[in-house]
Amino acid sequence: MINTCVFVGRVSNEIELKKTNNEISCCNFNLAVQRRNLDTTDFPPMAAYGKLAEIICKYVSKGELIGVRAVYQSHIKNNKKYYEFKIEEVQFLEKRNDGEYDDIEIPTAANDDISISYNGNNNIHQ
Repeated sequence: MINTCVFVGRVSNEIELKKTNNEISCCNFNLAVQRRNLDTTDFPPMAAYGKLAEIICKYVSKGELIGVRAVYQSHIKNNKKYYEFKIEEVQFLEKRNDGEYDDIEIPTAANDDISISYNGNNNIHQ
């Protein structure tokens, strides 16, 4: 079965780093994604965990253009069903003038399920 989604859009809210009950870093935000050939924008809920969440919180702000590869997942909490797109890879699509992306630490092999990349002069991939 295939469960892969790719989105390009702008972050629609400030991102805050949180911890799960198991002390794993996480963040949630919405991505403003314009529908093709329509004047409509969707705001799918995004979630990132571990080192990837820490990197997103450090380098991504409201309004910035990013690309993400994610998987759809749903869960039930307090008898209510929630859904989100769990980010597996993020790509920064706008070069910052201050060169701030140049010092991104790529997650170690312990985080094999986490991937980041930067689409600019310096290509960063895991």
